[in-house]
Amino acid sequence: MNAPYDTVRASQSWLARSSDSPSSLKVVDDVPSDLANCADEHGSLVTVEPVDWIICFVPGLKRQWWHRFVHHKHKHVFAMRPTNTGSWLLVEPWWTRMMVTILPPADAVKFLRWGGTGDILRVREQVPGRASQMRGWSNCAVITAFVLGRPSWTWTPHGLYKELLREKTTRRENVEQLLVDQFAKVVSQYSSNALSVSADQLSLPLRELLIIIGRNLLETMMTPALLEVCYTAILEADRYPNATRVYAQHGPKRAIAVLTKILARAKQAGEIDLADCEAGARQFLGMLYGNIHLEAVLQLGAIPTLSEIDLRARTAVKVFLDGAGPDETAILERPVLRKDGGSLPMATRRAWVYLR
Repeated sequence: MNAPYDTVRASQSWLARSSDSPSSLKVVDDVPSDLANCADEHGSLVTVEPVDWIICFVPGLKRQWWHRFVHHKHKHVFAMRPTNTGSWLLVEPWWTRMMVTILPPADAVKFLRWGGTGDILRVREQVPGRASQMRGWSNCAVITAFVLGRPSWTWTPHGLYKELLREKTTRRENVEQLLVDQFAKVVSQYSSNALSVSADQLSLPLRELLIIIGRNLLETMMTPALLEVCYTAILEADRYPNATRVYAQHGPKRAIAVLTKILARAKQAGEIDLADCEAGARQFLGMLYGNIHLEAVLQLGAIPTLSEIDLRARTAVKVFLDGAGPDETAILERPVLRKDGGSLPMATRRAWVYLR
């Protein structure tokens, strides 16, 4: 599933702006002429490409008197579409208003589960559309058809369902596959950004390279959008295991694979001596994340600052490569007392460190 961007994707129609002078343009009074010059062939200030909408035909949440007169599973209809940040855009007609909002993944799953109790269709919108505002009573079916740009004259959700189902491009969807596709796209995108290493960085010493990757991984994992996706994957693990599994495959498993290659390369160059590079990658990732990621997912504390992330990455790399013991310099600087209360000379201390 190609998740659309949550920002307007303008085409390059701005290259074909009108060459007429501002004074020759026919515009409405009080409208700046430069805005009229920006309008495309359909009269819109921005030109957008059509995207897919997830149309959910659902039974009601609460009983209404008119439910007996409509289809048993198609009593209401609303539209959703995923963004590239893991959230979902919701357009739901109410009796008293039109609700248009951005839903975090966990809340979006509630609406998708509701959609799963009825029927879910994937429908490509028509731009600029062929709908009409001369419809009179604007119920949920009429407004949804208008969002899709369809010239539909049906008054019921079931009637709109049958019309959309007759279109060749319409596809049926299920909740778990929608989540699988969304998780795979979002987590892959973030993981690729965090694990991308330039050729110059690959030539750095292992210590510096691991600090860079560790810092990038922590910054990425602390991104609010990715924390919400992780929370949803944990929350829905029993209900939608495939979605949780794809999160692990495109997130932690991918990081382990990249780190394993880096450690194997360092081992071949003689920088480290690891019996199992994959086990070492898992250990480093565990040391890097610790409880900080889980606490962020569960909102148990504040998100660490960039300086705190940098310190944590450096500490994890030091402990991973050097161990937790003090280095020789620190031991030499520590006074070693004799029985009579005096301190050992430096040469004796060096020998003591060597024998130790």
